[in-house]
Amino acid sequence: MEYMPWLDIAVAVGLIATLLTALTTRKRSLTPVSVVGGAAFILLGVAWWVEGDRWQVIALTVCGALVAGLAVWARSGRLTVLSRAASVVVVAALVIVAGAAWGLPPLRVPVPSGPQAVGVGSTVWIDDTRDARGGDGGEGESRSIPATVWYPASASGEAAAYLPDRGRVDELTGGLAAQYGMPALMFDGVARARANATEDAPPTDGRFPVVVASPGSGSTRWLMTSWAEELASHGIIVVALDHPYDSASAELADGSTADSELVATGDDECDQAAADAAAAIRAQDISAVIDRIDRGDAGLPALDHADPSLIIAAGHSLGGAAAVEAARMDDRIRGVIDIDGMPRSPAGTDLGRPVVFLVAGDSDPNPEYETAVNGFLAHGDAERVTLDGVAHLGFVDAGLILAPLPTITGIRGPEGPRLSAQATLALVDAVTSDAPLDQKALSGIGVVG
Repeated sequence: MEYMPWLDIAVAVGLIATLLTALTTRKRSLTPVSVVGGAAFILLGVAWWVEGDRWQVIALTVCGALVAGLAVWARSGRLTVLSRAASVVVVAALVIVAGAAWGLPPLRVPVPSGPQAVGVGSTVWIDDTRDARGGDGGEGESRSIPATVWYPASASGEAAAYLPDRGRVDELTGGLAAQYGMPALMFDGVARARANATEDAPPTDGRFPVVVASPGSGSTRWLMTSWAEELASHGIIVVALDHPYDSASAELADGSTADSELVATGDDECDQAAADAAAAIRAQDISAVIDRIDRGDAGLPALDHADPSLIIAAGHSLGGAAAVEAARMDDRIRGVIDIDGMPRSPAGTDLGRPVVFLVAGDSDPNPEYETAVNGFLAHGDAERVTLDGVAHLGFVDAGLILAPLPTITGIRGPEGPRLSAQATLALVDAVTSDAPLDQKALSGIGVVG
């Protein structure tokens, strides 16, 4: 059943009230603590029935047992230093659980607004021209490129899990937890969430533009789900990639998993060089996928409906830099949307194609980033769109996962994926109609210029 954070909070408040009532009425009637405690434990039972064995409910149950024990202890004799200390610890634990229930709400993927049903399928491609880490090919393992494709479907069915590969859920949530510096159980809501697309649904007839997308450094393609579903519902095929040894957790062609090996050293020059190298490898992954689409051997029925003459590169953060670099190196890419990623291509690069830079309005000033974007704005059909109220992580589904934490996602963080999709649609319209970017459409999303 659906996870209800307010129910967890109500249980926590009820248990705190039970403990405080037991402590303050221990020499009086048993009725007050019985009424308050009974209500709290009824709510706890409802939480088990509604939510199941979520970590929040398990933690509340443990705290409930401790509250019951402390209540009996309080009424059986005088309060001791130990009982007072234990009561403080239990109350603190309940406050933490309630705060986690509020701060990490269930992930609810918005229903796409377009007229098309949406299908989803995944695969792992191999680029045998490069080695496992994206270098020049040689002896040993070839480069794996795991990908998920969202596409216009001819009919909808049961909504797929947000993370459809159930065998890899623990690996992926563990990888995300390591990147965000949180316990893996904090991503329990992601593991249990459902999206809107139907797994392996029959694709709609016709030819459709293709957006090949790269996620942020140490992130995952799955955090682009709501953005991708929105685009697919408007008749666009989205191919989102993970990048082995860079993404939080990426499946390889042999069935094993590659975790991120990117580590910040604290040496800015060294870290920037590593980011430049990672963006270049990602760009090659994007081009390798376009090769598959061009050859018609992608192995997914949805990509039989891809229009190889209408390919757009997209990405968030480091993925945005990779999209720009891929377009610089690959003329088959007709347009680029860089979602809050500092371009890492050589200064003075002129792509000669439409480019949209989405910029987080709730971020600290970054003169280097601004200078890099300005270099592209000086050439051809390029626009910068600043979204006030959206922070860096608000552009992807982290904005939905961490919605109550505006310091992380921005006060409009939950709107970020939808706004990113609107900007992408404006870019696709320019590419498919061979027209300049529609400034009016972009100005409805954010501040242009």
